[in-house]
Amino acid sequence: MKTRKLSEGLEVSDLGYGAMSLSHGYGEATDRKDAVKILRQALDCGYTYFDTAEVYGPYINEEIVGEALKPFRDEVVISTKFGISFSEYTHGDIIPDARPEKIRQSVEGSLKRLQTETIDLYFQHRIDPKVEPEVVAEVMGELIKEGKIRHWGVSVAPEEYIQSLCRFLRKTRP
Repeated sequence: MKTRKLSEGLEVSDLGYGAMSLSHGYGEATDRKDAVKILRQALDCGYTYFDTAEVYGPYINEEIVGEALKPFRDEVVISTKFGISFSEYTHGDIIPDARPEKIRQSVEGSLKRLQTETIDLYFQHRIDPKVEPEVVAEVMGELIKEGKIRHWGVSVAPEEYIQSLCRFLRKTRP
């Protein structure tokens, strides 16, 4: 399969595997053994980019991806997402939460469930209107320096949020 460069040091297969439906979102969850088998078949077909999120399941999807890909960790790029608060009380509502302490709690949990020391691409799943983009960017920079993530991004972000991030990053990068 052909590859593409997303960023310096981040090259992925042209096709990525979004693992959400293995445990969440579209009907019944796939049997865990079958889900692991499906992910490994995708790897055999040339997929090197696998996407998950802590909210899928919740948590179960990351566990499946971690189990399936751990033996092949050096061959794959794993992305996961943070920033949605969930509990039995939210009734499926999306409640954004990008407070620095929540981001740090999320990254630690994701690292354990994915059975890896570093997340290749860490996405803010939803924008939290209560947390400035600059605050999120600072935490992401710290996580990169600490070796917990390699790259980061945002998902479902309005134009103003992206512009704020761009202005901040232009000021802080050498």
